[in-house]
Amino acid sequence: MAQRALSVFRIGAGAWVVTGVGHLALTVAVALQPRQPTAARAVAAMRAHTTEIAGLRRSLYELDRGMSLVMAVALVFGGLVCLLVARSAPDLVTRSRSVSGLGLACSLVALGLSLWSLPVPPIVLFAVASAAFGTALVKAGPEVSAQLA
Repeated sequence: MAQRALSVFRIGAGAWVVTGVGHLALTVAVALQPRQPTAARAVAAMRAHTTEIAGLRRSLYELDRGMSLVMAVALVFGGLVCLLVARSAPDLVTRSRSVSGLGLACSLVALGLSLWSLPVPPIVLFAVASAAFGTALVKAGPEVSAQLA
């Protein structure tokens, strides 16, 4: 049962990595394509409107692109950290429910946000991550929080 928890935990982590890498790849692909006239006008309007946040002036286009890229990198980071935990400290997955519970909670929030405003790929990937982390949570052994010496 512990090996099953570890395997499905890795699937959940991988879904986060794939979501982030896919988003980065899509961002690059879109940037390399010629813009349709309506999209070009929208980008021009976003570039024309600036706002100051914490002393830095940025256009709406820069803010949108920057948040999008940072989000993608954060998704990759989170997934890779989970994969590192599964490899280097598997007891955190197989004998504790904390890390799987955190993965499930974050995946469910990301799934809800994706259902609200994103296309199908992140919806599917966060559904996979939610199911995987949920299964890992159920399959994990009893919590080992402290041992007497």
